[in-house]
Amino acid sequence: MLKKGAITTSIIIAGALASSNAVAAEPVFYTGLNAGWNATEFEAMYEGTIGGNGVVTKETVSGSGAAYSGVVGVKFPISTGYLGMEVNISDSGAEYEASEHVNGTKTLDQTISSDLSYGVSGILAFNLNAHSQLYGIVGYQLTDVESKIASRDLGTGQVTTDSNSDTFGGVRVGIGLETAITSSVSARLEWKHTLYDSEEFEVATADGTLDAELEGNSNLITLGFIGHF
Repeated sequence: MLKKGAITTSIIIAGALASSNAVAAEPVFYTGLNAGWNATEFEAMYEGTIGGNGVVTKETVSGSGAAYSGVVGVKFPISTGYLGMEVNISDSGAEYEASEHVNGTKTLDQTISSDLSYGVSGILAFNLNAHSQLYGIVGYQLTDVESKIASRDLGTGQVTTDSNSDTFGGVRVGIGLETAITSSVSARLEWKHTLYDSEEFEVATADGTLDAELEGNSNLITLGFIGHF
């Protein structure tokens, strides 16, 4: 219910940004490519029974990596800048990795990766001068996250592997600077923060099954170029 409410709220906000105060000027369509760095952090909680003992652990894990994205959008010029709406799709190499060893034997190998991401955003831009605008971003983002765990039973040597994939959704906000290079091409520098809803799943280990919960957030910095048509 929380996720559905957040989606509805973000769509309403994005729609309002793109439509309110729009003037009669012709809309301008654009598409572009961005490259940058994605840093994702998760609050991870595990709860269950291992070896007959109750276990509750909570930790903060993080991963970062290069990110690439494409956008398609439309601008509505206004007297102070422009209102806009755009959709995006991106991928990144942000990944958390951890392992544990006992007497030289690996007992745990874990990865959490942030993969394909896509969403919609509204933009409100203000003119700094004749060629540059400072803008704010608000929208909703969906990101595919995969968690993998391989654990070894020291008594038998048996290795248990488990993998869980889910799509995390959350509200995205950000700020950017756009500067015209030519009459049809602009450069963009952006920072975007996404706060994801939590997701729950079960994790099978060599010593038992744990209930897991992940709640994440990400910071994305990109430099890109857009072409207007």
